[in-house]
Amino acid sequence: MGKFNNINIDNNMSKHSVFLNKFIWLFIAINGAVFVGLSAYASHAPELNNSPYLLSVYQKASLQHILHLVVLLILAVGQFIVVSRWLIVSMTFFITGIILFSYTLYLFSFTGVKIAAFLTPIGGVCFILGWLSLAGLAWHVKRSGEHINE
Repeated sequence: MGKFNNINIDNNMSKHSVFLNKFIWLFIAINGAVFVGLSAYASHAPELNNSPYLLSVYQKASLQHILHLVVLLILAVGQFIVVSRWLIVSMTFFITGIILFSYTLYLFSFTGVKIAAFLTPIGGVCFILGWLSLAGLAWHVKRSGEHINE
């Protein structure tokens, strides 16, 4: 991985966490591009322009997608400052939430297919768990009495 602001981040990272970090950054990059592409497509999609309901479904998916993608980006950068498993747990829930919530709503809004609709609420729960797992940062500090990044 290398150095970031004179902090050697290789020492505390196992091969598993290096792979996980690469996956997270790849997920952020690809999903940023997907978000922009879907937004461009949606502005011209006749199925959305002809149905206020499907447009509202798309807007919900899109809002949650970009909101949680930006939070994921902030947490990924935060890993260079704070080393905590709670960041990984939270990011994992956010990634799962984006896939299960936003992508199932995108599928429905663009095609009308409801086959994956049972996954959407699970994705919403993943978003909630992602936010709640950030409380683990406070619990970790309080429990250990040490700084998180030590």
